[in-house]
Amino acid sequence: MAIHRKHRKQASLSVRVTAQERSKFHAKSGPYGGASEVLRELLVAFIEDRVIIQPPVIKGPLYVSRTED
Repeated sequence: MAIHRKHRKQASLSVRVTAQERSKFHAKSGPYGGASEVLRELLVAFIEDRVIIQPPVIKGPLYVSRTED
């Protein structure tokens, strides 16, 4: 059972993105239950190590190999 389905949701997260990124995300996430549902599922999948983020060509500080964490 996923983490977000076990407990009542009482906390929130926010992130700043461009207007274009927000519009594209809302459009793409609609068929999957909407932006909130997709973000919740991504958050839980990330916590449960079910998400693999492919780094861009130029690595930044967010992208740490699994042997370094």
